[in-house]
Amino acid sequence: MFRVVSPSPGPVDVWWNALMTATTSPFGHAAAATLAVLGTGLPGAAVAVVVGVLIGVLRGWAWGAFVIVASVVSALDVSGMKLLAHRARPDSTFGLFNAFPSGHTANAALLGTVVLLLTRSVVVRVLAVIWIVAMAWSRTALHAHWLSDVLAAVMAGVATAVLLFALSWSLVHANRRGSRGHVQSGLQ
Repeated sequence: MFRVVSPSPGPVDVWWNALMTATTSPFGHAAAATLAVLGTGLPGAAVAVVVGVLIGVLRGWAWGAFVIVASVVSALDVSGMKLLAHRARPDSTFGLFNAFPSGHTANAALLGTVVLLLTRSVVVRVLAVIWIVAMAWSRTALHAHWLSDVLAAVMAGVATAVLLFALSWSLVHANRRGSRGHVQSGLQ
């Protein structure tokens, strides 16, 4: 079967995994476990819905719906990549395969990037970046993923968000063109 990712971790992956083992603390483990819960299943979907509702209130319901749709597309992207990669996890208690890329991290990167694109608040933007970094860290701290898994997931989440945002932006502005072909100002 065709594989796009080496099933074996690289030297940086092994080094990072050892660093995560050496720096483990009860507080760090609890924080990572909490983020793991918030990034999957119903809690993960709830986070996406909350971000969608907040974006909807602040920027218009079309952009709120965009957040939800983008989260679903991201999940489908990640599922397809996991099938192609079929990569073993550092700790088999999380399952034997499907480590590459991290779905938790890809969704965090997608949501964080959407927030970066649709908000102007520096505080909110900093919190979005912290969310992405914290989720990526948590996946490696729990040994659910290799460092390369989470780095690829960040790239996948950002790329999905930017591509879907560009498509949505062009559709929003195509619908706002006046009779003379001018784009009306303002993002809703």
